[in-house]
Amino acid sequence: MPLTTSNLRSARLGLVALACFIILAVAAWASPGDAPSADAAEDVPEGLVITSPRICAALAVYELAAADDWGLRATVANTSLNAFRDASRVPDCAAGATEALTHHFEPARWQLALDAVDAVLSGSYQVSPAACVRANAVVPLSTADGKEPSASPVLVRAQCVMHELAFVEVAP
Repeated sequence: MPLTTSNLRSARLGLVALACFIILAVAAWASPGDAPSADAAEDVPEGLVITSPRICAALAVYELAAADDWGLRATVANTSLNAFRDASRVPDCAAGATEALTHHFEPARWQLALDAVDAVLSGSYQVSPAACVRANAVVPLSTADGKEPSASPVLVRAQCVMHELAFVEVAP
């Protein structure tokens, strides 16, 4: 194809347009974005209620299973599902889900939490040992400030402990 004046003009216009888009893209990437508002909950629909066992159990996994351990995630999921079953209801976890999904959200960790719940629900992953399977409550073995909690009777009976979390069976 011979280069005509028309083709040259079109090529120059295309290069100029491309250069403008590249400059705008670099400027947008380099400029700091607006900080997320402290009231991110304003985007949450009024009266939002989440009582899905899958979502609420995934929230528990997301919040409690900080270590990269599949067994821990599955055990937290199983324990949450046991608690829901024993209570014959799933509590509204909309506030917790909103908080988790709007403040320092980690999509990969959320997906791992959902995967663990799905594996337990489908039966494709069996939690072990038996003491962990029966658990319906999770008790942290250390407090946020690093101090040991009092030796309560619940902790004394704990037979399933993973990553500073005691999985116990309590009467509903």
